Amino acid sequence: MHPMIQSILTTLPMLVCAILTALLALSLYRDKDGPRIRLLVFMIVATLLYTAHCIYFNGLKQTIPFSDTVYCFCNPAVYPLYYIYIEELTQRHPDRRRQALLLVPAVLCSLTVGAFYLLMSGEETATFISHYLYHDEYTTLSGLAWWQGVAHLMVKIVFALEIPPILILGWRHITHYNLIVEQNYSDPDDKTLSPIKPLLVLFVVTSLVSFACNVIGRYRFTDSLWLLAVPSVTFSLLILLIGHIGLQQRFHIRNMDENAEELSPAIAQPQSEGQNRLREGLRQLMETEHIYLQPNLKLEDLARRLNTNRAYVYNVINVENGVSFSEFINRRRIEHAARLIAQNPKVLLADVATMSGFSSPSAFYRNFKQFMGCTPSEYAGAQESGGARISCAGPAAT
Repeated sequence: MHPMIQSILTTLPMLVCAILTALLALSLYRDKDGPRIRLLVFMIVATLLYTAHCIYFNGLKQTIPFSDTVYCFCNPAVYPLYYIYIEELTQRHPDRRRQALLLVPAVLCSLTVGAFYLLMSGEETATFISHYLYHDEYTTLSGLAWWQGVAHLMVKIVFALEIPPILILGWRHITHYNLIVEQNYSDPDDKTLSPIKPLLVLFVVTSLVSFACNVIGRYRFTDSLWLLAVPSVTFSLLILLIGHIGLQQRFHIRNMDENAEELSPAIAQPQSEGQNRLREGLRQLMETEHIYLQPNLKLEDLARRLNTNRAYVYNVINVENGVSFSEFINRRRIEHAARLIAQNPKVLLADVATMSGFSSPSAFYRNFKQFMGCTPSEYAGAQESGGARISCAGPAAT
């Protein structure tokens, strides 16, 4: 194996983690943010994990008793730590005690492995490292070295058992949080955790790759650059994505009004007369005042204008119309945008986005495609050519 390429591949994930750790620490110096602090802890542990990998793959056997003990904490700890980060983003009052309990298995794994290294003789340690860590030969071990092999097997089992529940719970938290955002904000794009959902799945996939590598035997990757490149590049890209999205994520549950979480279809409806008055007031706000053209409109803004609480407005929009607040508002914005384009197909689409109440061109294009069935430029071309070029579905009334 070429020494330089081997050095690059073995240090790449560690360096990516270390750089992102520094960037997160600098961002926290400017703004103390709870979820980002948890992400920093995750990134520090990931840095230690890949440092231990680097030591292993470069054959620094004299430091392995220490680095392997660290590894046996970090490997089963990174997944719970990322889940704790998701909880901090999505839960206003996360259970700190339960979060600490999530790390107990990793602590016990590390303490057990470390204790065996302390108790084993120099010969037993050398035999274990040579036979088990570098050749995966378990049957040749005896005494404390055999029990150390059992301890390492338990680390692998703990790591594997963590994956399904944390994926399910993390997915549920993100889904519920995104629903709250969509029910309260007309411009949810920069507030939802949509990028973290596929990232969570990718995290699971790479964790399965890591588990498979452990089952196959890490030692098999020491003799092939191609095999070593797969986990090295995969894990580096994953960590890079996690760090990048984490640095970009500025909005979380504690940025919302606490009442934003209380909305539910089960909330009692107001009396019929009041309900009709609310519907009429909402209709006037939409059709006469065109309040949907106000950028960054919130459900609270409508409730304040209608002199009622957000739960009643939520019921009229979500329960009776069957759509989220963001969809209710953005449908009308797209109807307005379509009229502007129809009146002047050569109008600048960036101007249409602004005049229609959208806070960003990307939100305008995404919503236009969703509700009209074509892009704004395609729609403009169809209007300019008398509809011959493309047929859009048109905005559906709510």
